[in-house]
Amino acid sequence: MGRAAKFTDDQLLDAARDVVAIHGATATVAQVSAASGAATGSVYHRFRSRDELLARLWLRSIERLHVRLFEVEAEHDDPGDALVALAVETARYSREHPAEARAMTLFRQERLVHTAPESLRDRVVHLNDSVFAMFGRLAARRFPAATTDPHLVRQVFTCVIGLCYGLIRPHIVAATPIPVWLDHVIARAVTAALTTIDQ
Repeated sequence: MGRAAKFTDDQLLDAARDVVAIHGATATVAQVSAASGAATGSVYHRFRSRDELLARLWLRSIERLHVRLFEVEAEHDDPGDALVALAVETARYSREHPAEARAMTLFRQERLVHTAPESLRDRVVHLNDSVFAMFGRLAARRFPAATTDPHLVRQVFTCVIGLCYGLIRPHIVAATPIPVWLDHVIARAVTAALTTIDQ
């Protein structure tokens, strides 16, 4: 019987997340090894390359945010309120989990689709499918024309997530705290932006 693994994938990814919070995209496997206490060979046994390690960290970080966004959707009956709450929660989550938020900036999905290890390619391609479906549901309830107009759904997504990230990303990249007052600004800005959508 083989020995039980001393470090789990999540423990190594946690170490990678903490290293990325300090060093950004220049994080190395050696740094992850030192942060986790795992031998470099043990890290490579779980993750075949630095690219795979960082890609899996990026995926996990975004998927964890998605879990919270689905909870927010379930907490709101009014679709307009839900859309505003999704934007505010994205900022709050990023403030409360700064290392996770920093890891989300490691890659752009459209590029990683072509550069990710083959074993992760499908997961990268479909990463946001369920989130887009959620925005489709909310948009159709708030703007009936969205039921047959995917461009309108994209507008709603941009008003909510695009606007929010435009305001918080500079803080994430600079590793500076996201101000609490920005939540109010985001809520007001998203509310106003949604009123500009034509049906």
